[in-house]
Amino acid sequence: MPLLFLSRSYAQNLFFEGNENSKIKNEIVAEIGAIKITAEEFVYSYEFGPAFPKRKENSKLTHLNYMINEKLLALEGYEKGVLEKEAAEEIYKDIESDLTAEEMFTKEIVPEIKISDLEISKVIETKQTEYEIRWLYARDLTEVENYFSELKNELAFDSIFNLQINDSVLIDDRQLKSSLYNIYLKNPLFAQIVDTLKAGNISNPIHTGDGWYIIKIDNIIQNMITGEAEYNKLKSESINAITKSKMDMLSDQYVKKLFSIESPIIKRDAFNVLRSYLGKFILSPENYSRWKLDDKLEVALAILGLKRGEHYPGLTLVECNNRKIFLDEFIIWYRNREQYVKFSQIDLVSFSKSLEDLVWIMVRDKLLIAEAYQKGYNKAEWVIKQSGWWKDKISYSAYRNELANSITLNSEEQKLIAENKKSQSEIMSEELSKKILHKVLELKRKHKVVINEKLLKNLKVSSENDRKAIDMYIAKRGNLIPRPAFPSIDNDWSNWE
Repeated sequence: MPLLFLSRSYAQNLFFEGNENSKIKNEIVAEIGAIKITAEEFVYSYEFGPAFPKRKENSKLTHLNYMINEKLLALEGYEKGVLEKEAAEEIYKDIESDLTAEEMFTKEIVPEIKISDLEISKVIETKQTEYEIRWLYARDLTEVENYFSELKNELAFDSIFNLQINDSVLIDDRQLKSSLYNIYLKNPLFAQIVDTLKAGNISNPIHTGDGWYIIKIDNIIQNMITGEAEYNKLKSESINAITKSKMDMLSDQYVKKLFSIESPIIKRDAFNVLRSYLGKFILSPENYSRWKLDDKLEVALAILGLKRGEHYPGLTLVECNNRKIFLDEFIIWYRNREQYVKFSQIDLVSFSKSLEDLVWIMVRDKLLIAEAYQKGYNKAEWVIKQSGWWKDKISYSAYRNELANSITLNSEEQKLIAENKKSQSEIMSEELSKKILHKVLELKRKHKVVINEKLLKNLKVSSENDRKAIDMYIAKRGNLIPRPAFPSIDNDWSNWE
């Protein structure tokens, strides 16, 4: 279960260290009532944000003005107590915990990573080496042995390959042209075999989870480096790739050590209660009924001395040597991640296995968080700083949702929907934009807004006033909670342009 972290050092190398921005990163670029936007927060928001402001003639000011709008709405959210509500409070806690664990890994694992020149050269070589590959597929051992025997008798690889191409199997399903580096990224086992073969070689049969493969290398193209700039780019990419790979390995070892200390055990009856509870929301009624999850719930509750319909606070789902993790803790953890979770629904066994795997991921997160907080990483300057940015973003988002939920359609709007002249989502979006506009104008009268235009002008960004700027979404998918790398403005503000 690798953990992937975009480290602080990597992000700051991009925009601050050795950069003019580093001298002014703590200066205030805008004040919105009690909220201050530093140059550092602005640069991260701008660089990791949507592209539409970057295409404008005054890119930085356009982006900053939308940041100000969000901060104004965040202030109103704080005043309305939106962060005291369970959903917003739990999201904030999750992100703060994620930042705390990330800081622990940055301080304890990154310094352990050592990279040799030989490793860098090897990765550069894989990036420069392009393979043209084709393969044969067989469902079982007998079939692949027949193919391999025919190939030994000099029956052309092309003949068998062409026989495998039909209406349901396209030629691109059986061939690939890619750098060895990208093959390693997608399928390390496949790449290791490819790396041992020469052009024209055919591999021995390879067994995988879905069948058997025989690979042929049609061609190997070695691209030559043309200059110093290209070499430096390849070297930087290679160092980042090796760092990530070693960090994944070291983080796995770190997690295994925590598991060894705590020896967590899933309590089977509580797990069965959880399985039936989630099954009601996740599974089709047919599967829920066919797998008799209602009956299994009754049995589990009876063993636990509980009755159906009761609340089950304090029900231990996982027992560790030094702590317990309760069923309701898992429900909260799951709720903030459910859009990223897919359960297998082939049968009850596969569904149960996928749920159990998810419980173990939750245990991993809880143990890492406990370790990071115990070591005081939540008090690190970088964690406190980012947590503040996310707190504002969550307050804004929660308050924006309240505005959206307060919209009611009048009879004229309902008539437009009935006549298919406008969709409900279009009308709701228009009404929300009106509400936000009126609220922002009201809040600008209530809170003083000051922009340091001289500082804004001096800030260096990677793309400015560029009509061809494109959207790039950089997410931290391997962390404790999937999220954007840094908080930024919503893309919805583009509708205001």
